Amino acid sequence: MSANIDPTTLPLDESDVALLAALRALHAELDPVPAGLTDDVKFALTVQALHAEVAELTRLSADSALVRSVDYTRAETLTFTGGAFTTMVSIVGIGPDEVRIDGWVTGGAVRIELRERSRTSSVEVDEDGRFSFEQVARGMVQFVLYPLDHSPGGKPVITPSIDL
Repeated sequence: MSANIDPTTLPLDESDVALLAALRALHAELDPVPAGLTDDVKFALTVQALHAEVAELTRLSADSALVRSVDYTRAETLTFTGGAFTTMVSIVGIGPDEVRIDGWVTGGAVRIELRERSRTSSVEVDEDGRFSFEQVARGMVQFVLYPLDHSPGGKPVITPSIDL
């Protein structure tokens, strides 16, 4: 090639396209993208953008059941600790594709943001630290706790993503 020609500006021909497709297939087979990597990257970028603290999942209880009459509804309880807050959420199925989330926060007044795949909603905790989200679609969600007292160093706290 001549020194005047920039190879990055030349159009791709059919052999170039075939070669790139073969390389893509080879990489997909030998070194596939790890499952969950996209969600992990989104989570990391969100934490960085918020300058937030990350809550740690501290307790999981999947064996509890709420009993009513002869049928029962399985409840799952998760506890997160991060920053000045401890958050416990109880997840109760209300249908094949939806759940209700009831929660409690200790550590002060906060606004809880629920991030789902296609929407974000938020509520403020009541004076007892209670909150709830009705009719949440099953799938990946995460919570972000925003302190309402705006104290210095009162960073948002974000939980890891969980699969409902």
